[in-house]
Amino acid sequence: MERFGRIFSFVLFSFLVYSSCTWAQSQSAPDAEKLLKNGQLLSDKTNYLEALDLLDKARDILEASGADNSALFADVLFASAQTKIRARLHQDFPADYVKMALQEVQTANRLRETLTGVLPQKMSEGYFLEGYIHKRFFMRYSVARICFERALKFDSGNAAVKRELSELQVSDDQK
Repeated sequence: MERFGRIFSFVLFSFLVYSSCTWAQSQSAPDAEKLLKNGQLLSDKTNYLEALDLLDKARDILEASGADNSALFADVLFASAQTKIRARLHQDFPADYVKMALQEVQTANRLRETLTGVLPQKMSEGYFLEGYIHKRFFMRYSVARICFERALKFDSGNAAVKRELSELQVSDDQK
C-alpha cells in the first residue's frame, strides 16, 4: 500500500509538472500582454506581490514561446524591475529585490538597444531606472551619472533625469 502511495504521488507530481509546462507553452504573446497590463495596474494600486506574480507569468510565457528577445519581453522586464523598486521603497520588500531589479532593467535596456522602433521615452525611462537604482541603493554615483546621461540622450526633456543629474552635480560641488 505504501508503494502504491509513492507511485501515485510520483504520477501526480509528474502530471502537475507536465501540465504547467504545457500551459506555459500554450499561452501566447497576447496573453502575456494582458498579464503585463494587469500587472502594471496592480503595481499602480500598490498591490506589488500580486503584480509581480502576473509579471512573472508573462515572463514565463514569453520565455516558453521563444519570444524572449522581443519588445514585449523588455517591457515585462522593465515593469517587473520598476515594481520591485516601488515595493522596496514603499513596503520594505527584501533587499534582494533591488539586485534582481537592477539585473532586469539592465537586460531590458540591452534588449531595447538592439531592437528597432523602440520609443525614445522607453529608452529614457529604462536608463533612468537603472541610474536611480545605482544612485539610491548602491551609491555608485559615477555609474548613475552615465545612466542618467544616456537617458537624457534619448529624451532631452525628461525632468526627472535632469533633477537627478543636478543633484549629483550639487553633491560633486560640495566635495
